[in-house]
Amino acid sequence: MESEGPRGRPGHLGLQGARGGAGRGGGAGTRDGAGTGQRDRFIDLVRAVSIVVVVLGHWTMAALHGGSTTGEGWSGIRVDNILAFTPQLHPLTWLLQVMPLFFFAAGFTNALGLRRPGRVRAFLVGRVERVTRPTLVLIGVWLVLCTVLIAAGVDEGLVDAAGQNAAMILWFLAVYLVLALIAPLQVAVHRRLPWLLVSVLPLLAVLLDRTQNTSWAGLGFVNYLIVFGFAQELGMLYADGRLTRRPRWVWPLGAAAAVGLLVLLTAIGPYPVSMITVPGEQMSNMLPPSVCVILAGALQVCLLMWARPALSRWLEGEWTWLAVVVVNRSVMTIFLWHLTGFVVATAVLLGVGLPLPEPGTGLWWAHKLLWLLVAGIITAVLVRLLTFVEWLPSRAAVPPTTLAVPATVLVAAGMTMVASAGFAHPLQRGGVSLAGLTFAPAWGMVLVVVGLLLVWLVPARARGTLDEDRAVRVPR
Repeated sequence: MESEGPRGRPGHLGLQGARGGAGRGGGAGTRDGAGTGQRDRFIDLVRAVSIVVVVLGHWTMAALHGGSTTGEGWSGIRVDNILAFTPQLHPLTWLLQVMPLFFFAAGFTNALGLRRPGRVRAFLVGRVERVTRPTLVLIGVWLVLCTVLIAAGVDEGLVDAAGQNAAMILWFLAVYLVLALIAPLQVAVHRRLPWLLVSVLPLLAVLLDRTQNTSWAGLGFVNYLIVFGFAQELGMLYADGRLTRRPRWVWPLGAAAAVGLLVLLTAIGPYPVSMITVPGEQMSNMLPPSVCVILAGALQVCLLMWARPALSRWLEGEWTWLAVVVVNRSVMTIFLWHLTGFVVATAVLLGVGLPLPEPGTGLWWAHKLLWLLVAGIITAVLVRLLTFVEWLPSRAAVPPTTLAVPATVLVAAGMTMVASAGFAHPLQRGGVSLAGLTFAPAWGMVLVVVGLLLVWLVPARARGTLDEDRAVRVPR
C-alpha cells in the first residue's frame, strides 16, 4: 500500500514537473523537483485506479433486498452479492478483481525498498508502522461503536452484518504484511533466477486448489501467499526493467493466452467463472484464491503493459497527474474507510425509507446510483478527516531482526483475526471460521497493538533511518 518517493519521505508525491515529461526516456515518471529521483507514474496510476475499482466494486456488489424499510427495526432485510443474481456479469470480474494489481504495485515498491543491503529491518518496520497506525483507528472506532449500538438495543444481526462488512478488508493488509515479510527472500531468489517464481508459483497454486472441499482444505489458504506472491513477483520484474524490455506485441499475446486459459478452466475445469466468491458455488476463486486469480492478474498486467505508452502520455497532463496524486496520498485511508462509508450511507438511506427493489432489475441499478453517490460523499468526508493519521511522523526505531519479524507476524495475525471475527461482541469468538478456528476481535486488536509497540518502544541506535533514500526510479 505504500507509495515511495524522493525527499526522504515515504509516500511523497511531488507535483513538480506535472506539466509534461511523463513519458520521457520511455518511462512513466518525471524527474522530481528535488532532482533526487524519478516517480514511476505508471505504478501510481495502477494503484490509484485499483483502489477506485475496489471501492466502487464493494459498494456495487452489496445487494440489500427483502424486508421493510418503513417499519421499526428494518425487519427482514438481507444483504447478498449482486453477482448471485446476475451470472451474466461474472466474466467482468476477470478485469474487475484487481487485488493482484495492488500486489503488482507492492512488488515494485518492495523491490526498490530492498535494493540496498542491510535494509530488511527498516523495510519491515516501515511497512508495519505505515499499515498499523491507521488500521488501529478503524478497529478501535468500530469495536466501541458496535458495543454502544448493541447496548442501545440496536438489532444484533444488523450490527454484526455491519461490523463484518467493515472488517473484511483487513485480510488484504494481513496478506500484504506477510508478503512484505517474505519479500527479502523473494528478492534474493529473483536476483539469481528472475523467471523461476513466475514459472513455479502457478503450478503450486494448482496443487493447493485441489485441497478445496477436502480434509486438507486448510492448506489451501497458503494460496493467499502463492497467488498474490505471483503478482508481487510481476512487480519485481517490472522494477528491474525486465517487463519494459519485452517487445510490445508480447502483451496482447499474453492477454489472449490468459483469457484462453481462463475460458478452459472455467468451462471445462472445476473453477467458477467469477473471480469473486458467489454463495452456492462448490469452489471459490477467492476464498482462498485460486490459479484463476493468477491468470486474471496476468491478464490485467498484460493489458496495462500494452497500454503503458499511451498511459504515460496521458499522465503528462497536469490535472490527470493531480488526480492520481490525490488518490495515492490517501490510498490507505480510502481503503480502510470506504466500507464504513457505505455502512453509514446504508443507515441514512434506510432511515429515510428508501425502497429496496429486486436485485439485478433496472430499478435496482437506478437506485444503486443513489447509493454510490451517498456512499461517495460520506467516504470523502471520512477520508478528509482521517488522512492525517496516515501521515503522522514516524515514531519507530529500527529494532533487531529478532523483533522486527515477530512484530510483523503479530500485526498480520491480529488483522487476520479481526477480519474473520468482525467487530460485533469484541470479547466473544465468532464470525468466519479459519481452518476450524474462530476468534474474538479484541484478541486481534491486542496482537496488533503489541506488534506496533515492538517497533515503537524498543530502543535502537538507528533512529531516523526508516525514511531515507526513498527515490523511485523509472524502469527502462
